[in-house]
Amino acid sequence: MGYIIAFLYAWLFVSCIKRFAGLQPEGVPVMTAVYLFVIKCFVGLGLGLFYKTYYGSGDTFGFFGDSGHLFSIFFNEPKEFVKIFFDYHLGSPDTARNVAGMHLWYDSGFDDYYNDARTVVKINALLRFISFGYYEVHVVFMNCISYLGLLWIYRVFFKDMTITGWKNIAILSVGFLTPSVLMWGSGLLKEPIVLFMVGIILRLTQLSTENMRIRYFIYFPLIVFLFLIIKMYLFAILMPGIIGIFFSKYSSHKRQTNFIIVTYLLALIAMLGVGYYHPNYDLPALLFGKQLNTYRFAVYMNAGSVVHPVAFAPNWISFVKHIPEGIWFAFAHPYPTELKQWWMFPFSFEAIFILSLYAACFYIDRCKYIYSNSFHVYGIIVALGLLLLIGYTNPVLGNIVRYRMVSMLLLAVIGSASLLRSLSNSSSPNSTISEK
Repeated sequence: MGYIIAFLYAWLFVSCIKRFAGLQPEGVPVMTAVYLFVIKCFVGLGLGLFYKTYYGSGDTFGFFGDSGHLFSIFFNEPKEFVKIFFDYHLGSPDTARNVAGMHLWYDSGFDDYYNDARTVVKINALLRFISFGYYEVHVVFMNCISYLGLLWIYRVFFKDMTITGWKNIAILSVGFLTPSVLMWGSGLLKEPIVLFMVGIILRLTQLSTENMRIRYFIYFPLIVFLFLIIKMYLFAILMPGIIGIFFSKYSSHKRQTNFIIVTYLLALIAMLGVGYYHPNYDLPALLFGKQLNTYRFAVYMNAGSVVHPVAFAPNWISFVKHIPEGIWFAFAHPYPTELKQWWMFPFSFEAIFILSLYAACFYIDRCKYIYSNSFHVYGIIVALGLLLLIGYTNPVLGNIVRYRMVSMLLLAVIGSASLLRSLSNSSSPNSTISEK
């Protein structure tokens, strides 16, 4: 029954994609978007079977199970449901008794003030009002959420482009069907929500540079709040660039790019100053401590995919010195020689595909379309910043291939968009790629 209801919801969303222009990527055949959504739904369902077969349950069924427990509280003790949902007075005996049955509520590695697992549980508890309690339906809804995020990302980086012809659509698809996005961004996990938030904040930033509206000032605080309860560190990496874009929105792309770079340099200087006066917030020391804790825990749990971490010291000189190594560590792993599980095989070649896109751009026009677009430069800085954070803190391959999803998506999308523009510029007048 779950598959039937999931199919009906998926069919309804596909019908909406075909009917409403707001759900269609401009300049691309609408069926391309439909196929993307359908593929993601199948992969999401397959991911659930994978978790159940190889791990017994895993995060995906942990979120689903906890959401069912929270949902049942709504009917038994509605007042307690409201208190739990808004994190109000969780220390009371009745509330503590109710949350004790949720495994990921506490056992997710976070504290009471920042716990993104709880947010995912709450979202899925709300979805249960229309999912009839079927896991497959939740997977479809998660793919609806991630589809919207990918759609907004497409509109940011493929703005004013018309793409036809199967070869060009194949290049486009490389950006949105990387193993990281296809696997982690399609299941009942945190990542579909992350894709949604990254897409909406990038799209909102782009729209604000074109035509500022009052409603953007309403949307932005809501998006910031979502980031703070899902991925706080991701927002911290995104924010300096948004500030740079906002204060240079009437400037040329070159000047806007310079503003973005300057804001990130100023943010780095600010972090250095904060760490100097408040050692508890020293960034290299915090990342070093996180790496040490992660490595020790992985060894204690006998994780099969632990690799030797980046050997940086908890000071700024060492932090800066090892930046290239940290980025490459998260970007290139796992190497083919490190593969111990069959499902990690696609991730070992993910970096090669992305590097091939940029190599092709460099060969055609020396990556001219990357440097000339401020949003492309911004996206690459964000991707590299995330990779650095992951490379410095996570020596576990299973974590790396999952946490780097946003970075690989941005790099792949920017690479494919730049390559399509390069091909359009170098091809004949009958090219099937054009800019409006």
